[in-house]
Amino acid sequence: MNELKFFQNIAHLNKRFWVSLNPEQLPEEDLDWVRFQLSENEFAYWERLPLADQSHSFQVAKQTQSLIGGQEKSFIAAALLHDIGKLESGFGTFGRVFATVFCFFYPPTRMEKWQERDKGLRRRLVDYSNHPSIGAKLLNDLDSQQETIAWVLEHHSEKENWVTPKEIGEALSSADND
Repeated sequence: MNELKFFQNIAHLNKRFWVSLNPEQLPEEDLDWVRFQLSENEFAYWERLPLADQSHSFQVAKQTQSLIGGQEKSFIAAALLHDIGKLESGFGTFGRVFATVFCFFYPPTRMEKWQERDKGLRRRLVDYSNHPSIGAKLLNDLDSQQETIAWVLEHHSEKENWVTPKEIGEALSSADND
């Protein structure tokens, strides 16, 4: 992530931080909507997300739906599951703040040698940094739709590298960074 993108994202990250300090369970009708959008296995993993992430992913999905309409259920699932790979790092709110700042100054290419570690802070930082590919692998193992897997994998990639149709990718990206 370049400096400009990082600082443009500060408002979004600040908002996410404050919301994550006092997360609330989604109302049952919202949980039913999420359950409808996902397969049984996807929903089981989605439920493992911290409440703040559930709320964030729900907001991303609803905003995406308002932007793209009822085009593809798989893209709504992608919005709900885009950060599912963060589960692997095991970081809570403050760990994620540290990891986000750390990964800005210490990019993934400099962490490659840490990939061999089985545990510890360095391993968790690698997992956090690689959450898109970890999430995509998880969803592939759950037999999720290819469109869902693709967006989870590419949601931090440059637009020119997207497989997701540009209009849909822009809607998903905009909703995630709101």
